[in-house]
Amino acid sequence: MQKLRIICLLLISLLVISPVGAVFAQEEEEPPTPVPILVEEPQYALSLTPADGLYSTIMMAGNEKDIRVDLENIGDEAVTKIAFKSELPEGWTIKFDPPRMATLAAFDSERIYASVLAPEDYNIGDYFVKLWVEGDQASTEPIEIRVTLKRLETTESIEVRAVHPTVEAIAGNDFVFEIEFKYIAESILGEPKNFDLITEAPPGWEVYFTPQFEKEKRVSAIALKPGSVAFSDKTRMVARAPFWPLPEPGDYTITLEVVSGDLKDTVDITAVITASYNLLLAPAGDRYDTKAKAGRDNYFSIQVGNLGTAPIDKVTFSPDSPEGWSVKFSPEQVDTLEPFGTQVVEMNIKPPPETIAGDYLISVRASGVQKTSEKINIRVTVETPTIWGWIGVIIIAVVIMGLVVIFMRFSRR
Repeated sequence: MQKLRIICLLLISLLVISPVGAVFAQEEEEPPTPVPILVEEPQYALSLTPADGLYSTIMMAGNEKDIRVDLENIGDEAVTKIAFKSELPEGWTIKFDPPRMATLAAFDSERIYASVLAPEDYNIGDYFVKLWVEGDQASTEPIEIRVTLKRLETTESIEVRAVHPTVEAIAGNDFVFEIEFKYIAESILGEPKNFDLITEAPPGWEVYFTPQFEKEKRVSAIALKPGSVAFSDKTRMVARAPFWPLPEPGDYTITLEVVSGDLKDTVDITAVITASYNLLLAPAGDRYDTKAKAGRDNYFSIQVGNLGTAPIDKVTFSPDSPEGWSVKFSPEQVDTLEPFGTQVVEMNIKPPPETIAGDYLISVRASGVQKTSEKINIRVTVETPTIWGWIGVIIIAVVIMGLVVIFMRFSRR
């Protein structure tokens, strides 16, 4: 009986650990509860606020007014196809810069300029301008800006100025000034007015005017349209100093007067002539070579010139010659060399007596306080003095005679 019990227990154990038992166990277990997956939806949001934090501004009738606003993407996704919208009083106009936006990234911002214009004859008072933004994914609430419209009380006036009132150039070059005008009339819609351009310049100077983009055309008057507070019209003024005699370096004042009836304005313009220095050294003739006798004085003429527009002071000469050679200049120094002036200088070239015949090179440079010239090279062909030639002939003759005498003595024996 006990054996039978043991056999039953073994069979039950085998069933529990066998695949069949596992199947029965799985059937008895309860299925697990599924866990829900949360998916966050993208957040789209835009914000529009005045750049300076003020919801009011003042504008002059007939003049544009920039209202600056800041657009910010406060969502976590980009907003695309953004357009700027407005609601204005009747007859007003507005321009946005930029006019539209393709996209604005998350947490990014952009400054928008809304240029508002009210007609010049519009009634003064307080008005409201509404601005908002619309995008494909989000829009802003309208913001309301109170605009206090005023009218600028003006009297007719003209103002002229030079963009650069002082211009530097060397004598012989043009001085070019850009001239700007501001003509204010009682009405910005008034007709253009002609103004004469009258100049007072130093003696010998030439002054003329050209349109800004037509440099070959000369004018003596200009038609100015009524404007606001800005310098709007421009022209070019060209001043030219006399070529001869050259004016000395310094400041030269030119007065420009703009006149139309009793309406006028003046401006002083300064042309500053700066000095240019150009020192030239060359042979007095056309040749850069000469002949010289060894041990003797040999003269060669050079010429120094000032091709600049201002005097050059204390011009001296420095040679670079073979060792033992003597090179002197007369005069040794030119105290002042005026513009376009020249001076002939004599060089005394003296090779040593023992110099071997042949070609040699001497370099010369002129130097002043303000400028140094380029060096010139002079080829010197050294010739032996005639006396040494005769001495050589005599020596040769003596040697020949000696040989003849010796030959005759030995031939007798």
